[in-house]
Amino acid sequence: MKPRHLNHTDTLQLPVTGKGPFSFRHTLWKPSHFGTGLEVHTATHSWRTFRLDHLVVGVRMSAENDRLLVADVFTDGHYEPEHRERIAQRLITSYGLDEDLDEFTELASQVPAMQEPLDTLAGMRQSCPEDHFEIAVISLLLQNVTISRTTQMTRNLLTHHGKLVHFAGVTLRAWFTAAELAGVTPETLKEQDRLGYRARTLPHFAAFFRDHTTQDLADEETLVDRFQQIKGVGPYTAAVMASHSSRNPSVVGLDVWNRKILARRLLGAEDAAPEDLQRHMKELFPGHAGTAALYLVEHEFIRSPVAPLLAADALDVWNQTLETSAA
Repeated sequence: MKPRHLNHTDTLQLPVTGKGPFSFRHTLWKPSHFGTGLEVHTATHSWRTFRLDHLVVGVRMSAENDRLLVADVFTDGHYEPEHRERIAQRLITSYGLDEDLDEFTELASQVPAMQEPLDTLAGMRQSCPEDHFEIAVISLLLQNVTISRTTQMTRNLLTHHGKLVHFAGVTLRAWFTAAELAGVTPETLKEQDRLGYRARTLPHFAAFFRDHTTQDLADEETLVDRFQQIKGVGPYTAAVMASHSSRNPSVVGLDVWNRKILARRLLGAEDAAPEDLQRHMKELFPGHAGTAALYLVEHEFIRSPVAPLLAADALDVWNQTLETSAA
């Protein structure tokens, strides 16, 4: 499939205003994250797609220094001043450029299990470039399955309903919007996209987020209750969606695989009850348990990343592979 070409429309220089160090590489690239085709990383640059309403946006990012993120912006349509403001704020929020790390670093430095993660990943901040709808879709696809199954379902949805774009020398997938997915039938989602029981639930997600903008959902205190208004969403899924959407550093989203990592690192046990682990982490890292969990999990994968950094001369192969798979 031939990708849609995005044109260069802007260059943003975004300072890191939050206290504490900033690691460009470890903030934008997380070794535990599975490959979706939405982003790709080399040692010096990161490429990522975003949706702003109807607009498809591609961003190539690099670090001018350890306090400045430079983002070249590419789009497929008319780029307005309000788009500039929105993509700038999206990048600041997505990569925690305004978040303070000093208090977390001070707490973590007192915990022996955190010494190696702090040394290796110093300056890593939470990263969540997805919007509320995209987070909801990923949360649904992660329910009760292996990472490989989630990867398969995600790729099916992005291939069949998303966009394929090319900018700054890289081909990437881009998300579909809630409005674009709202017209897709459960039968298509089940048979074509192989979503199983999720095919019945996803149209409810699309309808909810089509009718509720990010601005409508700005109050993080009510997000768990609001998300449970979606048919098929219970308290656990709503809590995971809300914690990622609000970037709350105190919230730990526990599943089977990261629970075992944290139990081993912090308790010296093969596993632990979720409530015991939550309580222990909140005692060790008050207000920052989620950030501590992030450091421990990513350090676990640093030597064997799920989606490794690409060599600069491997981008052509990346492009060819993605374009062939989308045919």
